[in-house]
Amino acid sequence: MQMRRIVPEWSGFDAPEHMVHLAPLPEQLPGGDDPLPPLVDPTEWLSFKTDKRRREHLGGRLLLSDSIESWWKQHASIGRADELDVIRDERRAPYLRWRSGLWRQTPLPGISIGHSAGRAVVGLVDEGWSIGVDAEPAGRSIAEGAWNMFASAEERESFHDKPEAALRAWVTKEAVQKALGLGMHLNPRHIVADGTRYIHNDAVVHLSWVSVDGMLMCVALAPGRAPPSTPEDAVLDATRAAMQENPNWGVGCKTTRNMS
Repeated sequence: MQMRRIVPEWSGFDAPEHMVHLAPLPEQLPGGDDPLPPLVDPTEWLSFKTDKRRREHLGGRLLLSDSIESWWKQHASIGRADELDVIRDERRAPYLRWRSGLWRQTPLPGISIGHSAGRAVVGLVDEGWSIGVDAEPAGRSIAEGAWNMFASAEERESFHDKPEAALRAWVTKEAVQKALGLGMHLNPRHIVADGTRYIHNDAVVHLSWVSVDGMLMCVALAPGRAPPSTPEDAVLDATRAAMQENPNWGVGCKTTRNMS
């Protein structure tokens, strides 16, 4: 996949390490007998009703795979995309997770995936942070009838005769919802940027806008969220608790060998 690295600029903010990539969606879909690429969940794939939705999903996962490979290369880390799964929490926010049975604990970056107008966009950010990315064609006009769905009355006043203001607000709200992992659980009418920041429950979301290849993109960085726990996490937590409670606790054979 031919992907383009996007480098956001930040104002008054020492941003954590992050990557943003943009790429065209694939023209062809896997055949019925072809294996699905890494990070594409077969159950989710079969749930899609249209080829358009399959192309969007496939393009996002292919770009995510290439992006994580680039991330690992930059960090001199060892890993393969087929060792990972994309999981979602109760609010559908996506996370990367090592596949069950690998018992790998190497930290993984936070992720955000989007698509629009035949392109996919993916953001990665260092552990401890969360990222949201959204992009739309720069010439897109948000229908006035939709303004009431995502903007307050006061904000809507600023959109009149300024279609670019409505579009900027749209991508900003989408990116913030993704960065906070809340989706539509956070009312978009309540999201109004104050310069290059938005504050939600004391969490500061930093914002950057980029115009590239005819697209307007917003990148949002926020404090990280804890990913959903796994059965392996439960085993490790129980082991750690047992070791802290009893310093003589051991794993495996209980035979004590006298090495003297």
